[in-house]
Amino acid sequence: MLEDELREMFAARAQTLPAAADPAGRAIRQARRTTRRRRTATGTMTVFAFATVLGGAVAAQGLGAAATTAADPNRVTFQNLFGGEAPVAARQTQLPTMDLPVDLLVGQQLWTADGQRVDLDHDGDVSKIARVPDGWVYSDSSTVRLLPNSAGGTVTLSGQGEWAVSHDGTRVATNDQGTLAVTKVAGDDRGTTLASTPVPETAAPVTFFGDRVVVASEKGFDYWSAEAPSKYKDTWNAELLAVFGGAAANVAVGVVRGKGELLCLVDVTAIKNGLKIGAQLGCGDLVGKALVKLHAALSPDGRLLAVASPSGLQMIDLDRARIDAAANSDKKQPEAQAQAQVQALVLRADCPITAVDAVVWSGNTTVVTQTEGGGIFACKSDGTKLQVALPPDVQPGWTMIPSYGTGK
Repeated sequence: MLEDELREMFAARAQTLPAAADPAGRAIRQARRTTRRRRTATGTMTVFAFATVLGGAVAAQGLGAAATTAADPNRVTFQNLFGGEAPVAARQTQLPTMDLPVDLLVGQQLWTADGQRVDLDHDGDVSKIARVPDGWVYSDSSTVRLLPNSAGGTVTLSGQGEWAVSHDGTRVATNDQGTLAVTKVAGDDRGTTLASTPVPETAAPVTFFGDRVVVASEKGFDYWSAEAPSKYKDTWNAELLAVFGGAAANVAVGVVRGKGELLCLVDVTAIKNGLKIGAQLGCGDLVGKALVKLHAALSPDGRLLAVASPSGLQMIDLDRARIDAAANSDKKQPEAQAQAQVQALVLRADCPITAVDAVVWSGNTTVVTQTEGGGIFACKSDGTKLQVALPPDVQPGWTMIPSYGTGK
């Protein structure tokens, strides 16, 4: 009986299927799922990290200099990753540069464009200086002097006073306590007074107009002829705000007020009773400080006037302006209509140079500007703007030195 029961028990076990619960299989399947999740997360993080590095490389390429540099194998850059420069939509344009074409006054020292450093004899601060063919004219608190190119001491031209240089750089006009004098600064007889006359002490020489000396005061502008040295008589023109004289004897350029905020350029001629305003050469939105002699300058040949404006430094073509003015005057139209028309300034160039603090010419086609921020730029008559290289050790407070008759 027992034997029969054992046989039935073993037969039942042999026919029963394995249990559904399989601990080993469950562990294997769990490990496979974990591995898949880790691979997916790792792949996602890799893509994110690559995108971050790539973005940083592109940004670094855009912020760096435009010039291509050799790849550094120890840095992650766009160039290392892709073998070329990053495509930058807007890359800052570097201005072309030029060597300094003018001399500088740095403190009480003359720094020439060719690298010389000259200590100036002075009594008090040097307040004004100009380059002439035979050297440099400068003034301090007591004296106007000429520093010759040749060896030797300075030549005294006048006591302390306002002064102006002729366009050929051979004469200087000074007002020394009410005596207006024209003195030679060229040749063996430099320092010789050519002519003089009593004038108001407030009459400051500002420019030469052929053989005439233009003077300015709170009353306006006037002139005195050194070639016919009769005594000066007051004939002030109060309409003129500025006068820019040229080497030519027949005409100068003046500034008068136009309508609203406009300022207008006009021809200026000399008559017996003073300076006469002639044809209008155009009007524009010129900044007020353009009336100060440091912020506007006539080219050596008298054809272009460089003047500051809100848009930048403008070169006004005076020859073309005179042609246009003559053509307009020939047109038959009512006088009231002609007066109502405002002729625009005729520009040769408009360089985007703002905050102009001083203007000097280097030749007949290039203007050099000093800005309020201490920069120096050049503008050519074709509109090209250039960065001017200053000496690396230049000190703050430097000023440009204008040049007369030197061919620069």
